[in-house]
Amino acid sequence: MSSAFGVFDGVHKGHQALLALKPKKIYLSPLPQSACLTTSEEREALIRMYAGKKCTLCYTEYPSKSEQLLLYPDAAEHALLSKEHLKESTSTEPVLYHELPITSERIRMALEAGEVEEAEAMLGYCYTLTGEVVYGRQLGRTVGMPTVNLKIAPEKLLPKHGVYGSITIVDGVRYLGVTSIGLRPTVDDLPHITIETFLVHFNRDLYGQQVSLELKTYIRPITKFESLEAVREKVDEDVRYVVEKHYE
Repeated sequence: MSSAFGVFDGVHKGHQALLALKPKKIYLSPLPQSACLTTSEEREALIRMYAGKKCTLCYTEYPSKSEQLLLYPDAAEHALLSKEHLKESTSTEPVLYHELPITSERIRMALEAGEVEEAEAMLGYCYTLTGEVVYGRQLGRTVGMPTVNLKIAPEKLLPKHGVYGSITIVDGVRYLGVTSIGLRPTVDDLPHITIETFLVHFNRDLYGQQVSLELKTYIRPITKFESLEAVREKVDEDVRYVVEKHYE
């Protein structure tokens, strides 16, 4: 089978099993406009990692009705093809997790519930947010708790709001951290979602740099505290927790 078709959002373990068959051509259906597990760039990089750099990726070309296609058994992706296409297609065996097929939608549901370990088990890698470090209000610095504020692609899915144990990758080096995703009720009432990470044993300015943030564990919901000092005390507890977890 020389060609494959699909959305390949997330390029999860099921997709990886299909790509291991080394299709020479892959027809890529457009990603969702929101709540994507991967951006277009991330999707392409992952596909090439698993399928090999020699495969041809087709973004605008559509397979002919007579072309035999290899598909992953995901009903949402099959719905994108006509009956004629499906007649000429072969589905791979589904990859199961907890006795159910892995699908992109199932991974989205896990992330929206804060179940990042479940998502990682189905993806085969840690769910990652990549973007530019931008300026925040720098209030954390006033209590010895500077944070890295990340701006990501708007179409990327954010997991359940809350505080996470995380790893931030800067120039290939991994740094342990505590990440808050969501509103900041202690400092303002604005409906502005932020991604802020306090890095352990790190004291450098990263403004303007591209970094990647791996979300390892959901720790707790975001809470409104009486002061920034109280926030700092709670973050110290969070740091002790993630240090004990020994993330890799």
